[in-house]
Amino acid sequence: MKGTTLAIIGIAAVCLIVVGIVAALYLTTYNNLVTLEAAADAQWANVDVQLQRRYDLIPNVITAAREYISYEGSILENITRLRSQWAAAEQTGNVDEINNATGQLEDQIPKFIVTIEAYPDLKASQVVEDLIVELEGTENRISTERLRYSDAARDFNVAIKAFPGNLFAGGAGFTQKPYFEAKVGATEPPQVPST
Repeated sequence: MKGTTLAIIGIAAVCLIVVGIVAALYLTTYNNLVTLEAAADAQWANVDVQLQRRYDLIPNVITAAREYISYEGSILENITRLRSQWAAAEQTGNVDEINNATGQLEDQIPKFIVTIEAYPDLKASQVVEDLIVELEGTENRISTERLRYSDAARDFNVAIKAFPGNLFAGGAGFTQKPYFEAKVGATEPPQVPST
């Protein structure tokens, strides 16, 4: 009788230890996944901040350019139109729409810069030069934040696919984060319009 009681107590103790280990593993893994997901979301917010910075900067560049150029051709109009499209996409919060509008805007910015450089009076304007430097700096910041977002998304995606995260991720509602994807044709250099 005494041996049976000890065996039952031993089995119960082993079960409690196993349950404790599984619970600790689950909590640790869950908290790690929450942290990685929050980091990926924060990095996407940083991309949004830089996109907003560009959105706010473009009117200043265009206004300064219009002061020095009487030409208000298709490039300036396209940038203004595409900026509005980006704002509309930003309101939806849809990553694909934001990326599409961002890509279209990015196509026009090099053309705009080349157009500005084609006008010596405009190029000589310190105001416009400073704004162009700001715009180029913003483009670099956007690129950096996209890379950081992709790194954070990768870390999160690996964590939900690797053991032990894969055991808990689906049941806890964690799904993969999409990577930033360049639009089709982004690997080709932009075509510079002739003036």
